[in-house]
Amino acid sequence: MPIDSGYCESTMVVGAPQVLPLAEKLAAAIELPPETPATCDNPDLSMWFRDQASELATTRTGLWSTDLDTAFYVALFLRAAQHSIRRGCPIVCT
Repeated sequence: MPIDSGYCESTMVVGAPQVLPLAEKLAAAIELPPETPATCDNPDLSMWFRDQASELATTRTGLWSTDLDTAFYVALFLRAAQHSIRRGCPIVCT
C-alpha cells in the first residue's frame, strides 16, 4: 500500500506477521545471543546493547558480535514485530 511521504525514499506499510519471519531469519543468520532481552520496557533493549552486549561479545563471538549496531537493529525489529503481534496491533508504517 503506497503512502505519501515527505521524504525522497519510498514509504510502505508492512504487517508484523510478514516482518517477523524475516527478522527471525536475520537473528538466526547473525546468531543473536539468547541473552538479548526478549520482552522488555522501552529503553531496556537499548540499555542492554549499551551496557552488556559489548562485554558478552568478548566471550561469545559470532556474527552478531562483529557489528553491534547491526545486531541492535535486528533485535529491535524482531522484538517490535513480536511485541506488535502479542499486543494485537500488527501494522507498521515505515
